[in-house]
Amino acid sequence: MQRKFSRTGKSLLYALIGSSLLYHMPLAYGAEEPADSTIAEKAQEQNEFTLEGVEVTAAKNKLDNGYVAKRSSAATKTDTPLEETARSISIITREQMNARGVTDMFDILSYTPGFSDMGYNNRGNRYGYYTLRGFGGTSFTDGLRSASGGFAVSNYDPYSFERVEVLRGPAGILYGTTNPGGVVNQVSKRPTAEPLREIRLQTGIDHELSGALDISGPVNDNDKLLFRLTALASEEDLPVDYSSAERQMIAPALTWRPNENTSLTLLAHYQKDDIKGDSYSSISQYQPGSLLYGYKSGTMFLGEPDYDRFLREDKQIGYILEHRFNDTWSVTQSARHSNIFTGMKALSVTSITDGIASRSNDYYKSDLSANLIDTHFTAKWSGGAVDHTTLLGFDYYNYNYDYYWFTGSAPSLNLHTLNYGQTVTTPTTISYLTDTDVKQTGWYLQDQLKFGKRWTATAGGRYDRYNSYTTNRLSGARTIIDQNAFTGRLGLVYDAGNGLFPYVSYDESFEGLAGSDRYGNSFDPTTGRQYELGIQYVPENSNARFTAAIFDLRQQNILTTDPLNESLGGSFSVQTGEIAAKGLELEATVAAFKNLNVTAAYTYMPDHKITKDNNPAKIGRRTSNVPRHSASLWIDTSAPGKEQKGWGLGGGLRYIGSRYNSANTRKASDVIVADAMIRYDQGEWRYALNAHNLFDKHYNMSPGNTVDGLDPGRIIRLTATRHW
Repeated sequence: MQRKFSRTGKSLLYALIGSSLLYHMPLAYGAEEPADSTIAEKAQEQNEFTLEGVEVTAAKNKLDNGYVAKRSSAATKTDTPLEETARSISIITREQMNARGVTDMFDILSYTPGFSDMGYNNRGNRYGYYTLRGFGGTSFTDGLRSASGGFAVSNYDPYSFERVEVLRGPAGILYGTTNPGGVVNQVSKRPTAEPLREIRLQTGIDHELSGALDISGPVNDNDKLLFRLTALASEEDLPVDYSSAERQMIAPALTWRPNENTSLTLLAHYQKDDIKGDSYSSISQYQPGSLLYGYKSGTMFLGEPDYDRFLREDKQIGYILEHRFNDTWSVTQSARHSNIFTGMKALSVTSITDGIASRSNDYYKSDLSANLIDTHFTAKWSGGAVDHTTLLGFDYYNYNYDYYWFTGSAPSLNLHTLNYGQTVTTPTTISYLTDTDVKQTGWYLQDQLKFGKRWTATAGGRYDRYNSYTTNRLSGARTIIDQNAFTGRLGLVYDAGNGLFPYVSYDESFEGLAGSDRYGNSFDPTTGRQYELGIQYVPENSNARFTAAIFDLRQQNILTTDPLNESLGGSFSVQTGEIAAKGLELEATVAAFKNLNVTAAYTYMPDHKITKDNNPAKIGRRTSNVPRHSASLWIDTSAPGKEQKGWGLGGGLRYIGSRYNSANTRKASDVIVADAMIRYDQGEWRYALNAHNLFDKHYNMSPGNTVDGLDPGRIIRLTATRHW
């Protein structure tokens, strides 16, 4: 298949040229010229900026490389202390990820408030879906949208992350079209000024073997050129017979700092996932109500060995450029090109008669090419008694992807004798073939105002132009989305003293929506809006952070049945639906308190339901897979200092409340799941044993309308890591 590099390449070049027109913006009026005695002081403060998560100074590294994060750019795109941000944010640091032994996004988010559960979790790591505050979240990597289209979806290995930032609630002003649930920003590992050397060897159940490497440091003696190389290779058998998964990942990075005002970081990432057999099959297929109920349960493979396969090849390259013009103005530009190919061949059981399973043969593939760029200027200036941090930005992305679906016949399978070895050929009949081109252009303006010594206000707005063109290459029909949207935000934080920071905020989001109504009018985007009231507590002289937030979040302009359908015939929709969510979130992160690290979270969502729909029977239904209560607690002992030895222990409990399916006819029971860790440090080596779902508690992760999706069961891994 020919890949469309020319069109997307021109789009990226156009965006680069367009954004560079902003380079010559003059200094803002009212920017005070600092006195000579304070210039060095102010320069030092600005040297500690972290824009888009790029860590520039050693002082900043020390601040955020531990168990408790202090700053983040996720909610403002400026280097802002978390307590001055009028939003609910969680930061999962590398130290937390290492302690819990995470291997996928489910592990990373499982101790985070507002996280309900994955739509499904599988050992093969094909995809990772998650919900925040009962709505889907939107994935970003280094502040840029993670590429996805058709079956081509990025799913980075967590070993390549330095931290994961979770911004809950609408975030349209900074990120454009996003789900109202929030944004999950994965921050890649970057080159470090201090030498770093790490190798990691890992083994686990089902013959899991993994080796990883992470090295970084200066290339030369003057620290102007820094490098980092992160790589991983893994393989494992999957619970289903004749099934296995392999992964190769390499992520080189290079930072050039010609002077104290300029930094250019090049980031590349290559990952290949190869899954043979089936990673989805589980005991859920053999529950009452499922097609295979009454047959051999557990690990039976329903496809054909050496035929069923999932392959993904993900290539990414980009850069982050930071430059400070003077004591007032600085600029950050991030860009990335992505190319993802995904193909999947699978046999599926369609019916069973007397133990003979009839099977269908499907072959899916998607080829995606994406270009993304974000440019924003930051001005730190004063006007009278008010200090401003003003953000002026422009971003653009363009996706183009094909989606092929081939169907064909396959030989039947005798479920008693399992007569594998039959001839299966890749289908050639095309059932579905589309080409989609998506573009979004956004301009945003934000101002953070500090006044009265204790107040911090944030106000901003954004205008987006969103276009999507999907062509059915079999029929020639086109589906067009041509929409624009304005999103805004307001926030206010008060420094009440003694580490207390109460806040209030209002935020909006939007998502493009395809289709048209009965009269041929295109639909408007769906919208999200949220009111949030919260408080952050950051005790002085301690490494801890406590947060509490209550929120009212609504998604509007949802499609619902056109009331004229019955009288005039047809199946049209109108945009009068609404889902409303109200809840409370609590979170605590404490490091090295009496030699213990603690993360705790609690979420209470009494209302998460359909509030408007033209079908009266749907009004009041609870949104699927959203518990009223969920909670988590993780405790581990602080690690000993370098060149010391000693034992460490850790353990966690996760409570997942009962949940309903979309029709509210099936209910999944609540469950408590336990995790555990034991480690031993000796000099440069650390040995850790992590158990996820320690007691092998099988529970319903996502109740369906006919059958529940169950968890993958207990997973145990032994890891040996050397730092030197």
